[in-house]
Amino acid sequence: MAAPSQVRQAAYAASKGALTSAMYSLARELGPYRIRVNTVLPGWMWGPPVEAYVRFTAHTEGVPEAEVRKRLTDRMALPDLATDGDVADAAVFLASDRARAITGQSLLVNAGELMR
Repeated sequence: MAAPSQVRQAAYAASKGALTSAMYSLARELGPYRIRVNTVLPGWMWGPPVEAYVRFTAHTEGVPEAEVRKRLTDRMALPDLATDGDVADAAVFLASDRARAITGQSLLVNAGELMR
């Protein structure tokens, strides 16, 4: 299942799709050597780019920043945005021995905005 598309995001979506396809091929090709290949797919992440988007949108629309952030989090099953630390934790897990039987998988780190 593809992630929902947004306006003017075709190149970005295509690049994510290409990386996912490469991951599937590499997982199959490298598996016999016990090399695991997975992907972490973050969604909206609270950090400088999204903070700037929230500030800009709030200023442009004349609304509080909390209102703009709430519009984003209302789409999530968990009412929050992931952080870079959340994404890093997922990558560390997949690289660890705890994930030794996991390969060819994509782990969504998006507070439940997209589920599959």
